[in-house]
Amino acid sequence: MIRLNLTLLLLAVAFAMSVVRAQYEARRTFAALDAAQQRASQLELDRDRLQVEVRALSVPARIERLARSRLGMVPISPARSDYISAAQWPGLRADISTR
Repeated sequence: MIRLNLTLLLLAVAFAMSVVRAQYEARRTFAALDAAQQRASQLELDRDRLQVEVRALSVPARIERLARSRLGMVPISPARSDYISAAQWPGLRADISTR
């Protein structure tokens, strides 16, 4: 009878420790989930902010202004265009259109 009681006691202690361990793991997992959700919401806010910045930076007027000021680019016009004939390029392939 004592052996049975001891076995049942050891079994009860083992189950109690198992329950405590499972609760600890559940709390730890919940804390990790909460931290991941907070990080995800922060990353979503950052993504939205960056999308707004990209839209602001990709405005055609801004790009044209930067091309003119930093790169020295100017709009193309027929007066500034130079036309050459295919005869000036002896290495030009014959199948390229020279309209």
